[in-house]
Amino acid sequence: MKRVIRTCVSCGVKREKTELIRFVYSDEPQEDAKGNRQGRGAYVCDNEKCREIGLNRKKLTRSLLSNQLRRTR
Repeated sequence: MKRVIRTCVSCGVKREKTELIRFVYSDEPQEDAKGNRQGRGAYVCDNEKCREIGLNRKKLTRSLLSNQLRRTR
């Protein structure tokens, strides 16, 4: 089976997709526990430190919004 690698937007570590938590942007970043919500996703490690950095320092929001801006150009 093919390994799918993603990068944590908080710490920059590359891991398998199954080891990370996906967030999608609606009005704010929302966790996508099942990984099937529509929209561009951003990933963080499955630990409290990376979640906190991603949400509190707006790294998730910045990553998700920059992806949306690129699609509209």
